[in-house]
Amino acid sequence: MRVLNKIKISALRTMNRARTILADDKGDFYISDGVKIIIAVVLGALLLAALTNIFNGTVIPRITREIEALFG
Repeated sequence: MRVLNKIKISALRTMNRARTILADDKGDFYISDGVKIIIAVVLGALLLAALTNIFNGTVIPRITREIEALFG
């Protein structure tokens, strides 16, 4: 009987610890800050890709044509 009581008490302690850990919300701010950083990095990468595409597709070729027209 003593062994079963020890196992029962140990299981109850483990369940109680698990409940308190799951109910704890101290890490919520870290998760939300991490999500904000990831969103900012993704949006920055998209903006950089769009600007690179615009410059390489339209701006730089036109500048090159204008310079060639002036000196060529």
